[in-house]
Amino acid sequence: MTALHLVEVAGELTCYTPAVENPFLSEADLIYEEVFRRNTYLRRLKPIGPDPFVVDAGANIGLFTLFIKRHYPGASVVAVEPIPCNAEAIRANLRLYGLSGVTVHAEGLSDKADTVDFHFFPSMPGNSTAHLGGKLADRDTIAAYVDRDLLDQVYRYDTIRVPVRPLSEILRESASPELPIDLVKMDIEGGEEAALDGIDERDWSRIRQLALEVHKSRETLDRLTEKLRAKGFAVTVQDPGGTPQGIDNRLLYASRP
Repeated sequence: MTALHLVEVAGELTCYTPAVENPFLSEADLIYEEVFRRNTYLRRLKPIGPDPFVVDAGANIGLFTLFIKRHYPGASVVAVEPIPCNAEAIRANLRLYGLSGVTVHAEGLSDKADTVDFHFFPSMPGNSTAHLGGKLADRDTIAAYVDRDLLDQVYRYDTIRVPVRPLSEILRESASPELPIDLVKMDIEGGEEAALDGIDERDWSRIRQLALEVHKSRETLDRLTEKLRAKGFAVTVQDPGGTPQGIDNRLLYASRP
């Protein structure tokens, strides 16, 4: 099993991560900036209640889950993370801060139960994905600006077999089927269409808001926007100027009117 390291993040937080040395950045620092300082996932949504039920899909090492528990101590969180060492880091970080009310599922999301290849990047575990082509396209875009040998080191990956299944199956194990879902945060590196297809109609009616990172957005954004509007959500999308040039990811926010 990949070793976990206790690191200081942005001078403000300590946490466990499986990430190995990255010559360009600390992935944990980057995610901390995104989640804690810029409030990326909540800033365009309606305020959520004091004791929310939250799904953290693509939980990585659990920083968004820690953010939710810091601001909403009574929250119940379902954290879904397919990479085993990332899931272990979530559990270690929950122990580190003595947190309860979080259920960790070491599996991925899809529209049906299966076992699939995931590609784990030791230097940036949060980029691990079942959709390798998109990550290699990002690598080739970044190569115009940085040393290619160092970049290839950062984008070295191992392939592992990981179970996936529909979110609705996980929800049936995690909470009462009548409990409203205040927020689904989903950042699953290209698997978002299949994951949304894995939500049953009875669970769609429970979901109040979503924050979704859309990968390959030129191909998928219109379809996902149409799908969510058909489910009764008002949808807003991050301006493309907020994404580095050549990186085809956009943030989508959906709320019930």
